[in-house]
Amino acid sequence: MLAESVEKTANLAWTKIQEHFDYSNHINGLLLGNVQSGKTVQTLGIISKLADEDFRIFLLLTTDNVYLQKQTFERATNTLKDFDVIGEYDDVKFMSQGLLKPIVIVLKKNTNILRKWRNHLSSSGYCLAKPILIFDDEADAASLNTLINKKEVSTINNHLASIKKLSSSSIYFQITATPQAILLQSSVSNWNPAFVIYFPPGGGYIGGDFIYSAPVSYCIRFTGESELDDVRDDSIFIPLGLRNSLMSFLVVCGHFKETGQSTCSFLIHPSVRINDHEMFAKKIGEHLNYLLSEMDEDSFDSDLRKAWQHLQSTKPDITNYVDIKKNIATILYDQKLNVNVLNSSSPIDIDYNSGFNILVGGNSLGRGLTLPRLQTVYYCRKSKTPQADSFWQHSRMFGYDRDAGLMRIFIPPTLHKLFTDLNNSNRVLIKQIEEYGLDGIQLIYPENIRPTRKNVIDDEFLNCIVGGVNYFPNDPLQENTEAIDDLLSSYTDENGFVEVSFDVIYKLLGLTGSYNKIDWNNEKFKNCVQSLNVKRPSTKYLLIIRHNRDIAKGSGTMLSPNDRNLGDSVKDSVILTLYRNIASTNKGWKGNPFWMHNIKFPSGICFYDTKS
Repeated sequence: MLAESVEKTANLAWTKIQEHFDYSNHINGLLLGNVQSGKTVQTLGIISKLADEDFRIFLLLTTDNVYLQKQTFERATNTLKDFDVIGEYDDVKFMSQGLLKPIVIVLKKNTNILRKWRNHLSSSGYCLAKPILIFDDEADAASLNTLINKKEVSTINNHLASIKKLSSSSIYFQITATPQAILLQSSVSNWNPAFVIYFPPGGGYIGGDFIYSAPVSYCIRFTGESELDDVRDDSIFIPLGLRNSLMSFLVVCGHFKETGQSTCSFLIHPSVRINDHEMFAKKIGEHLNYLLSEMDEDSFDSDLRKAWQHLQSTKPDITNYVDIKKNIATILYDQKLNVNVLNSSSPIDIDYNSGFNILVGGNSLGRGLTLPRLQTVYYCRKSKTPQADSFWQHSRMFGYDRDAGLMRIFIPPTLHKLFTDLNNSNRVLIKQIEEYGLDGIQLIYPENIRPTRKNVIDDEFLNCIVGGVNYFPNDPLQENTEAIDDLLSSYTDENGFVEVSFDVIYKLLGLTGSYNKIDWNNEKFKNCVQSLNVKRPSTKYLLIIRHNRDIAKGSGTMLSPNDRNLGDSVKDSVILTLYRNIASTNKGWKGNPFWMHNIKFPSGICFYDTKS
């Protein structure tokens, strides 16, 4: 199954390249997968396919993490047997190899490393007559220009652009599970993709549709909203949700020990503050010592049994309670449970690939980190204005090696709603891409969620349409009157709303518009309606139809007070208001009646794209 998926992705990549690449241009392509769904193996499959098509020079870029670069280098070496796989410090090997075999250079996105290898590639002359192919893992994270709004170029972005220019042509694959920042790159930035390839996860993958489902998944255990504050409070020993998550993890460890599995992970993601990480690790350590001393007490037995019973409800063949408890006692007495903090202050050689591990951290628990057998997650990190891509990357529980029956996510209700919204938006985005490719892509989020960080999106080109706001053109199109008359002929209600289908709204938007694209970009509004129809198929579409209106040109307003109030009375529907204007010449028009229009989207959502 995996081999078939990789072959399909590689063939699609080659097809896209044939459509967009002419061996004299520089193009970008987006390789889109899901968080921890196997993007690396798909990437290596594409590299292998393109080598068969006589491409010779490949750069494989990882985030600036020693462990990840080493891991990727080893995987490339083991997979690409007929290639010369070059590491960051293989300068001599690179300069002496020639191009007898295709070359894959595995590098971190680090300023010094990129500068050094830009010089090596330049002096080697390898790129003079051949295209260079760059595969950038997590391309939305560190590669984009973070100084775009200052009209400057950030260092990593500048190095990558410089490497592209070493050859007269290049193909740059932007690999990510969170493409928001890439999709919002303007057409003049040179970083927007020309095509997109989406590969679905394979069988056995646990992802957002399982964990953030509706109704609420069995794996979700709600915690209090203020447990982060409780942990910071020295007078509180350990809050209930954190205690319950620890008991659940211990039961899983006891089961794994009984079944001969030696690895299990518990992730605690409280905030970005290092002090919080240390406090959580401290309280977890203290509570483990307390549990060790309370093994024979009724309270311990009661809490542990509740955790076991909850897991048994979804894992009927879990080890019996008596043996679970014995195994937990052995793990605690023999100190087989490791508590580690993972953040910018931690040593890089922490081994969490074996044993029973509790890992506490913040940003280091985001991109690229793969935790084996991650079965329990405690998450309480909050933000006033969360970024969709950053928060979605915190979903380290996604993956293939999880036991679904033993998965438990401890999270407050407000954060569960946030991640459910993010999952819904992610699903819509993927559906749009599968059906339409990059044409008309709209990123749809609740108004309190940003799609990505501001510093990589050019303010000059960002387009945002907000729900609950009335939009109408100042220079409306004075055409298609008869066609609109025909389309509306069966609707006679001039007092309230007329409910119509999505198709009717879409056709009406196609017949209206503006003479000034800056004033009103009709395609943008059509794309918004189309995207909303994908995201919320139950959305209602309402018309307000008025005839014989005499509105002055350039008045700066269109809606009457009554119609404005009528539209504002409905919050969850698309409302298109149409006025048939008699277009009097003394009001600045040509005297030919036409339809003016105003649209309002459901409150509480925002649509994002870039201005073309």
